[in-house]
Order: sequence, then structure tokens, then C-alpha cells
Amino acid sequence: MHYILTKNTQWIEPLQRELIQDLDTQSQKLRGLPVVTIDETVNLENKYIAFSTSALINTKLIPEDSISKQANQIVELIKEKVESEEFLNLHVFSMTQKYGVIETGRAEILKDKIYKSLRKERVKILRKEFNPSKAHAQVMILDDRSAVISIQSKEEVSNYRTLYSPYIGGFNNVEDDKKAPSRAFKKIVEAQEIMGKKISAGETLIDLGACPGGWTYIARKNGASVIAIDRSELREDLMLDPEVTFLQTDAFKYRPEETLDWAVSDIISTPERVIELIETWVVGELCHNFIFTIKFQGSDGYNILTKFKDLAKKCTFNIILKQLNANKNEVTIMGSKQS
Repeated sequence: MHYILTKNTQWIEPLQRELIQDLDTQSQKLRGLPVVTIDETVNLENKYIAFSTSALINTKLIPEDSISKQANQIVELIKEKVESEEFLNLHVFSMTQKYGVIETGRAEILKDKIYKSLRKERVKILRKEFNPSKAHAQVMILDDRSAVISIQSKEEVSNYRTLYSPYIGGFNNVEDDKKAPSRAFKKIVEAQEIMGKKISAGETLIDLGACPGGWTYIARKNGASVIAIDRSELREDLMLDPEVTFLQTDAFKYRPEETLDWAVSDIISTPERVIELIETWVVGELCHNFIFTIKFQGSDGYNILTKFKDLAKKCTFNIILKQLNANKNEVTIMGSKQS
């Protein structure tokens, strides 16, 4: 069974419609949880599920039992795919009706027992940053205290990179930054984490539709130079920044003189206009990395996500299409040029 997670139960219906439309598969809700299940015969390799925050793929059920016995079963399953001295991403969490993803209580105790047992097997658990090139194990505890485990070996993980999240259970809440011009800054922070790639000093980024400057602010905070495109000016401190070049022009018509490191956009526009940006900047290879927000009015236009998926298959970029925790009625498409 595959378990597909979404931001909250509000997004279950759009997720189910997406699974029918693009994967031709029915799904089952888990009552009260932001989770659906689909049959494990559905091939999810290199697939895009836009309304999913994360996924547990090809799971095995761990029946309700003592924590020690569950931990022993989980460790034995991990050992089948992860050898001694290998690195492992390990996510352990409970999915609850009241609080959503939680890492405390039973999940914390179970994780501790798994950690201790794997250390004895000399498996190296990655404690800080998620590494998408290493084996990945996820354990989700359900309301009845049973659990499901999904394990992909280091050879398998690249097949599912579009569905994973570096965040446990796909949940994250970017820390507030009171100096940012707007709360939209959280989107570009979260997107970088999901991509596993940071905007860096010495790079040049173009912010298409930059006002009031939330994304430009983060790029400058990371040390990059910015070309900010908008009809309206940015916040005063950004306008005075010598590393910000502000151009009062049309974000959809601008073309750079050379390929840029990053093209980003949180512009208020229709999904069709974002497709134009992808065709210009991504298909046209005018950047090495990109992050674009796809904004919807109501729930009638979600079918257009199929066009984004078709475009993604044509690009020489590793692309992720995912609803961020920071997105509202939005989905984010992002990617980096293939080596």
C-alpha cells in the first residue's frame, strides 16, 4: 500500500481528483487524517503528485504491539535494505486526527529504540539535514497504534525524489522573520529545503514580480545579487541595496543577456501565465534553478496541473511539483538543471 499525505484534510478531495486524473487510480481516505491510500500496484516511480506533501511508498504494516516489539520488527525490515556503515534518513512520527503530525510521545520512544538498535548494526542515521541520495525509511504510527513503514534503499530513492519531503511527515512551519517585507518569504525558504539546494553568495537571481520584496529579501540574506522585476517598487531598504537591480518592466517579457543562476516568481497571475514563464526560463534554459508559484482561483482550475507535469517531462531539469506548507490555494513548481 502507498500512503499519500497532504497538508490537511481540506486538500483530500483535490488530491483524490488528481490521482484519478493523472494516475487513473482510486484512493481511500483514512478517517479524520490528511492521508489517502492507493494500491501498491500503482507505479509511483518519477511521478508528480502536486497536492501531496509527502508519501510513504510500498509500505509494510507493523501491527499494534509493545513499542519494543514494533521497534524490533522495524529494525529487521530496515536491515534488509540498508547495510552496515550505510547512511540512512529516518523519519518516525504519529499521524493524529487532532494534531496532525507529531514526533513526541509514542513516536519519540519508538524512534529512540530504533536508533539504539541500528547503532548496534553500525547503520549511520542522518540526524540533521535530509540527504536525498541516501536510503530513506519512514515510520508512521496510526491512531490504533499500528504503524506502517516505507523503506527505499540508496539505489531506489532517486526514483521517488519527486514525492519525498525533507520534513518529517511532510510537515514544516518556517520560522517567522519580522524583518521580511511579507510572509511570502516562507515559500522560497521551504522550497529551497525541498529542492536540497540553497541560493548562495556569488549567484544572480531574478525575481519576476518582486514587489514588495519577500523573495528578494531572502536572496539578499543568502548573499545573492538580485534583478527585481515589477511595475511597483520594492520596500525602500531593498530599493537602496546596491546588489538589487530594480527594473520597472513586464515580468513576462523580460529576457536576460546571459543565463542566470536562479529564476523565481511568486507573481499574482493565472496558471497559464506561469506556463509561459516555464517555457521561457526552464524549457528555454535561461536559468540553472527555478521556483515558481502556481496560484488558483477557487477549485475549478486544478486540472491544468496535468500540463505542468507534461512540461516537466520535457525539461532537462530535475523538477518537483508540490504543495508547500506555506502555500495557500497554490502549488509550487521548482527544479534544478540536470548535471
